[in-house]
Amino acid sequence: MTASQVKSLEKTQVSLEIPVTVFPLVVTQEVSNEVFESICFTNPELVIEREPNGKIIIMSPVSFSSGDRELEISADLKFYARKHGGKALSSSTGFTLPDSSVRSPDACYVSEEKLAGFTEDDFKHFLAVVPDFVVEILSPTDSLKTAEAKMRDSWIDNGVKLAWLIDVDNDRLWIYRADRSVELVTPLDHEITGEDILPGFTFDLRLLS
Repeated sequence: MTASQVKSLEKTQVSLEIPVTVFPLVVTQEVSNEVFESICFTNPELVIEREPNGKIIIMSPVSFSSGDRELEISADLKFYARKHGGKALSSSTGFTLPDSSVRSPDACYVSEEKLAGFTEDDFKHFLAVVPDFVVEILSPTDSLKTAEAKMRDSWIDNGVKLAWLIDVDNDRLWIYRADRSVELVTPLDHEITGEDILPGFTFDLRLLS
């Protein structure tokens, strides 16, 4: 898809009937990161990610409860960042990863060291930086198999040091670490730490119930 095609898309309104059973939708036409960014900034209401092969995954907005859970974690991360430095970003933030994909975790933290050297202009784009810590929260319609693959292939393999995959409905959580080890935590009835990746960070899992 060329830049001129993007401009054409901006002027076109398309009405689609989409059965719920086909989510997440995949646009099989490959697009570059530059064009993908143009599409996103022109259509900020879209919830989309770019695969390493250039295909686009179209997702739906989250439910009330999922949004509340995302914010519980993001709020604690923001307070942590204010005290320790670095940045906690919202679930709308896109990151350009080493495998060329563009992903948006439900919650994340990027250390001050990783942000050093970037310019103000860089921050206006999908920053080419890998978060130190990410969180993904399963919704009732999410595929566990797909989510597990995303944690391994998109986050850990691209350099994330610590990641949580949270399944509130089934009272469990998986901790993914840089050494590719995975730890199951259940039930969600206690505090959990950011280990040596986020020293001093704790989160009360009971806030998610």
